[in-house]
Amino acid sequence: MFQFSTLTVFVNTITVKIHAFRRTLYPFFFRFAVFSSIIILILWGIQKVWYSLTELNIFKVSPATFSFHTPSWMNDHFADDIKRIATLSDQYGMYENNLTQKIADIYGSVVLVKNVDSVKRIFPNKLAIKLELRKPMAIVKNRNNTYLVDHEGVFLPKEYYALKNTEYDSPYIQSSKLARLPLYGTEWNDKGIKAGIELVKFLRANNIHNLFKVVAVDVSNVCKRRSTGKSDIILWTENNTQIRWGCSPLCNEQNELSNEEKLQNLLSIAKTEGTNLKLMEYVDVRWKKPSGKRWAKMNDVAEEP
Repeated sequence: MFQFSTLTVFVNTITVKIHAFRRTLYPFFFRFAVFSSIIILILWGIQKVWYSLTELNIFKVSPATFSFHTPSWMNDHFADDIKRIATLSDQYGMYENNLTQKIADIYGSVVLVKNVDSVKRIFPNKLAIKLELRKPMAIVKNRNNTYLVDHEGVFLPKEYYALKNTEYDSPYIQSSKLARLPLYGTEWNDKGIKAGIELVKFLRANNIHNLFKVVAVDVSNVCKRRSTGKSDIILWTENNTQIRWGCSPLCNEQNELSNEEKLQNLLSIAKTEGTNLKLMEYVDVRWKKPSGKRWAKMNDVAEEP
């Protein structure tokens, strides 16, 4: 009996304490719920206001407002068309997620663009875009056709470039046997073009094209050496002199002199003939001992009967 009374007292005590705790806790939960609701409403309101503000026209950017730094070797046609790419939307919100990455991806797929250096937001409604453009390295001529390639041999659409530019219009690469034209923005898989590009780089690095007035690098017979002894590559000067250069390193011909050795041979001939080579029909720098032939003089030609 005693134990039952003790248990009853204990249960009653616990019940009283629970009721007291509830009376204390309920107001707290009520205030917490009210406070949380107010915070949620405030955040919802701020979000709605934010979205409303960001949708204002003042925060809309269109491709027409994109700013680019166009180099001197690009013409005005490019400056217009770069803002009219079909994959661009008419408008973008300045606060769109990943806006700069979207624009970078679009311009990164353009054949004239080698790399997208940066896309920066200029509030309230402009984008500043810095592009690394593919620059023409040389003109390729095939009969009456002309093409443009960059230093990697990528085929470029010439309508966007100013052709009168001494950085790439001389010497030009000449070939009568070109491989099939590639798509714009892809590499031209032609050994002659590749050999011509590498040699033009070498000539320009040493200023040989200016010193000897070289106007063309003929690569028609690159990697096609035959028993005739013809030179794979021929440099043509403005005086119509042939400089027989030999094979390109790309052809891996045995015992072929390096470009540096051929250059030394050419310079040794220039010591006696002058750098304009105007008296020479051709000079041959392919061998250890360079050689050449002068133009025949009119009075040395026997008169025909």
